[in-house]
This record gives sequence, structure tokens and C-alpha cells, in this order.
Amino acid sequence: MTTDDTPRVGREERGESTGWNRRAFLGAAGATGVAGLTGPVGSAAGQNGPIKIGAVYLLSGLGQSLGSASVAAAELTVKKINEAGGIMGRDVELIVRDHENSASTANQHFRDLVQRQGVAAMIGLTSSGVTLSTAPTVAQLGVPLTLTDIGTPFITEHDEDTYGDNAQGTPVHFRTNANTAINTWAMAKYAMENLDVTRVANLGPDYAYGQQCWEYFKAFSNAMGADYEYVASQFPEVGAGDMTPQINTVTNANPELVFTSFWGGDAVTFVQQATQQGLFEQATDVFDTLGADPTVFKALGGSMPEGVNYSSWYWHSTYDNENNQNFLNAWNEEYADTDTIGVPSFTGPSAWSALWMYKRAMENAGSTNPDDIASQLEGMQFQNDPRGPITIDADSHQAQAPTIIGTTSSDDDVPYDGVGLQPSESLSVDRGTLTDLLSQADTNLPPGV
Repeated sequence: MTTDDTPRVGREERGESTGWNRRAFLGAAGATGVAGLTGPVGSAAGQNGPIKIGAVYLLSGLGQSLGSASVAAAELTVKKINEAGGIMGRDVELIVRDHENSASTANQHFRDLVQRQGVAAMIGLTSSGVTLSTAPTVAQLGVPLTLTDIGTPFITEHDEDTYGDNAQGTPVHFRTNANTAINTWAMAKYAMENLDVTRVANLGPDYAYGQQCWEYFKAFSNAMGADYEYVASQFPEVGAGDMTPQINTVTNANPELVFTSFWGGDAVTFVQQATQQGLFEQATDVFDTLGADPTVFKALGGSMPEGVNYSSWYWHSTYDNENNQNFLNAWNEEYADTDTIGVPSFTGPSAWSALWMYKRAMENAGSTNPDDIASQLEGMQFQNDPRGPITIDADSHQAQAPTIIGTTSSDDDVPYDGVGLQPSESLSVDRGTLTDLLSQADTNLPPGV
């Protein structure tokens, strides 16, 4: 793997304005902001030691399978970067932290990574709620944080004039996975084009991610002209051991389509209990935003129903290209005969690309200065992503990354006992389309792309 020399696409070239001014932010921070808080950023033994990159994920409790899969992808990428000469001739050291399900814990890790460890950049996180709550701290520390596992569009939206408090983007937050707006647009589009349903219900985790997914799905569906009757909506608490009361409420509403937004352990719990309650047999289809995850399908084994449409940010057999094959080959070589699952999670490519893009940004800048890194990332095009070429939008800092949707099937070739996706497809969308639809829906939800 080598870095590419594709030019960056700047906001000036598109004739667009930005909702924030990065220079003004850094200037206002002054001695008490970035310079006063960051400590030995990128200093690593006087520019001769390893370049440190922090990785902050949920590595315990409900979401540990997803966080661990992201760390596995990040560790693999760092190994490959070091085999390719590191960054500017220096090895890369990945410093991993568990943010638990706590913004306070995450903030402590961010401060330690920047002020004491001297990281040049960071990747993470595994919770939309934690991401939004920690955004002010990360922005004040001033070191780039590329999100690889996060759905909320709010964190990559900068148009405060239009979206007010829902625009929570900062100069240092970037993202390489598709966000919730992209994800739910694809699902609404798929339902409109492929399903003959009118009664729709929701089940999702009771926090920012689940609530936003449902609001975005309804907004896109309404704008596309779907004449749905929304018959029920239930939000079990995150990590609920018993979802049957909420599942029964939805089942009793007699929906034809059930939209869900569970992931990790919650996705496993939901499928097991919904199957027992007959929800999959009753409904025409059951969607899930991030349920297409090999760790979820492996845990469910033969209990995962076939023929339902699940989505996520990546599925290994969706992409037939050389970069994806190289990624899969590297994964198999590294993790064969280990406890790590034999195919990457849906966050694998976003972690992989985030780190390769940091390498390119630092080498192009000839620096590990955080401002230089952020400036290089804005508008960067990366040709070697397993999902196809991606570009970091210069204004929003959101990658133009696709989402996937597919049908659960035992016909897919997977290295575990359980279903995969067959067939599956990749979908992409631009800011203009999302903005127009959300405006038609008369909502204040931002596209964040």
C-alpha cells in the first residue's frame, strides 16, 4: 500500500462556503486553547521516536465486539504502514483506550493522549452520545480525531445558520464511515422501490443514535412520497436484557415493516427475542441500520432469519475490487487461526483508511503539527479504500463514503456458522440530495456530509 498523489478538492473549487472558520477557531483558542492544552503534541522523543496515534473505542460491555473489531483493523493497518516505512521514516505506535460508555472517561483519555502521550492524531469512537458530549474537549485540545464508527450527522455539520444547535461540527473532527443520514436515506430509498408496505414501526436503542435513525428514516420516507402510517415506536434502554415488552407493543400494532437500529449485543438480543415473539414471521420485512455485522451474525448462528434486509457501512463480499481484496488478504493473513473473526467488521475499512490518510497528510505536510494534518485532510481524496475511492469533504469533514444494504442469506460465503448477505449493494448520495429531501420533510435535521 502506498499513498497516492491525487489532488485535494477544496471548498473554493466548488464555490461553496463553510459554516465555520478554522483559522478563527484556532486563533480564538490562543494560549488557553490549543497551544495551552495540547502539551507535547507529536513531539515523540524530539521527532525521532515513533509517531503516536490514539485509538479510543468502546472495548467493554455491550459494544465491545464492535470496538474490538475496529481496534483489530487499526492494529493491522499500523502494522502495514510500518512495513511500508512508517510515516516520514518513523514507526507508528497505536495507543488504545477504552472509553467505556462514558463521556467523562473518554474525555480523560483524550486529555491524557494529547497532553501526556503526545499523540499526533486520534481515531475512534463507538458511541454517538459520547462523541457529541466530548466534542468540546476534543476541539479545545486541537488534535485531529477521525471518527470511524459513528453515525450522528450532527458532528460533521457546520452550517449553524441553517441547523442551529444540530450543527456541532468542529475544526478537528473528521469521519471516514457513512453517517446516519446516508444510511437511512439508502434504507428509505430501498423500501420505496422494493417493498409494498404502508404500516411502519420502529424499535431502537434509547440514546442519540437510535432516536436520530428513526427521525431521519421518517424524514426521508416522507420526502420521497411514502404514504406510511407510523403505527408504533419503542426504545428499549441500551443493553436491555429483556426487550419483549417493547417487541410485543410493536407486534401488537401489526406493522408490515419494522425499522430497527440495533447494533452489537443489542442486535443479538433483539433478533433472539423478536424471533421468539414471532415478529419476523408477522412483518413483511425487518430493517436494521447496522445489523449487517459478521460478529452479530456469528453470535446468532442459525437463529438469524433469512430474507430480511439489513444494512451497515461495509460488507466484505459487496465490493469486487483490488483494494478490497488486498484488505481482505491482509486481514486473513494477520488473523487466521486467532480468536478474531475471519472477515472485517463494517467499521474495518473506515479504520483502515483513516490511518492511511493520516500517513499521507503528515507526509504531504512534512509535519505532525495538528493544524497541518487537519489542513491536509480537508478535501483529501483517497483512492485505495476497500469500498472504492473516497473524498473528505473540505467543509463538513465527512467522507463521501457509501453504505450497503443486503438480504440475509446462508448462500453467502462466510467463515462462521450463520448467514451473510446475498445479494448486497452499495449506495452513495451527495449533500444536495440529502439537503433537498430533509428540507421537503420540513425538518431541522442536518445532512452532515
